[in-house]
Parts: sequence; structure tokens; C-alpha cells
Amino acid sequence: MNSAEAKDLRAAALRVALRARILDAARRIVTRDGFEALSMRKLAEAIGYSPASLYLHFESRDEIARALGREGFAQLLAQLEPLGAIDDPRERLHALAHAYVAFGCAHQQAYRLMYREPEEGGRAGAHGATRATVATVTPAEHELPCEEAARMADLFADALEALAATGNWRHGARGDSALLARALWAMLHGVVALSQLGPGFAHEASLTLIVDAALDGWLGASAAKNGDAAAQHNAPPPPARTAKKTPDCPS
Repeated sequence: MNSAEAKDLRAAALRVALRARILDAARRIVTRDGFEALSMRKLAEAIGYSPASLYLHFESRDEIARALGREGFAQLLAQLEPLGAIDDPRERLHALAHAYVAFGCAHQQAYRLMYREPEEGGRAGAHGATRATVATVTPAEHELPCEEAARMADLFADALEALAATGNWRHGARGDSALLARALWAMLHGVVALSQLGPGFAHEASLTLIVDAALDGWLGASAAKNGDAAAQHNAPPPPARTAKKTPDCPS
């Protein structure tokens, strides 16, 4: 390796390191104060660089948001992938669904960035001039935001396909597994989104029940639950009791 090649390698390593520093600082700001608190100037101050130098690595804070959003999908995928090894497809779907919702509730700011809409219009650059937001590539209808999101969808699709193959899912023949996986994904996203509105929707314990009820309604109750329901149907009615109001969910 000659000196010019060595210099290029060092420069490339420095660019990678600085990009990582920028994302680390952005992640801290967003986690602590929310995405609206993030600006290129505040980010530059956090890492001790000029705002102009940041634009050499990211065209806008919108591009930073997309990078952080992809990180979020990668973190979620890392939690879901081990669950793909569960043999029973119904148990696998329940595990995947609960892990998805738990991630969204535990990492709210990261989750919002994963699904954040691109900014419109321009933002002030380092010298006050308006810089156009980098054009976001609009994916085709069948594409997903990033490779990690596509792999996550495949985990759900594989479990649904395996469940349909057992013959124990009445909806299994109504569409291909990829489409049904997106329908399930949309349902789980709705649970997470509603849970982030505040404790009035659900606390942690009831979120578990909500996900189970949604999956049972979508997939059909399991044979074990059907047996329990039949036993309860034949059992004598319980004694009358005064209904209690559900206590308020903790904040």
C-alpha cells in the first residue's frame, strides 16, 4: 500500500467515525427532547463542529432522521429474529407480535423515527440560506422503507404461511402470506400508536391482553381456548356480584 492509498483509508475511516458521532449525538438529543428539538446547529454544538461540516455528511436533519429510523428497524429486527426459530407457528406469531409492541412502547422516540414522514419544504442552512430537503426516494407500493423492514415482514409472512399449512387458520387461503403479513403489521402498529397517546388507552398489562385478543380475533381462537370456552359454557353460572370500575391506568 502506498502513502496515497493509506491516506485515503485514513480519510475514509475518519468520515465513518464522524458520521457515527453525528448519529450518536442526534440519537441522544432525540431520545431526551424529541425530534423537534433536533437542529443542525444544536447537533454541531454537541459534537464541537461547525454546522457547515455536518452538511458534508448529511444533507439535512431529515436524512439524519432516516438513518436513525433504519437503525430502529435494525434494532427491532435483532429482537424479532430469534423468535423466528419457534416451531409452533401460532406461538411464533404471538411471540413476534408481543415483541413488536413491547419494542414500540419501550423505545417511543426511535419508533416514531422509523415511521416518520419526510419533511416538506426547506430548512435554514449553516449560513442562513434555505436548503432544499433531500428528495426522498418514494418506494413502489410493494416496497418497504429499508432492508431491515423487509426482513421483519418476512418473519411474519413465514409464520403465517406455516400456520396456513397446518390447516388451523380459517383465513389462510384469503391472500398471499406477504399481504397478510402487512395486514398484521398494520394492526400491531395501530396498537403501538394508540398506546403512545397516553395511559388512557392501556397500561403494560392490558396491552398484553389487547394483543392476544387482536390475534385471537384475527387468527381464530386456539383449540385450547375453544376447549376452555366450551367448559365454561357448560359450567354453572357464577354468583352475581357488583361490577367494579376499572381503575385508571398509571401514567
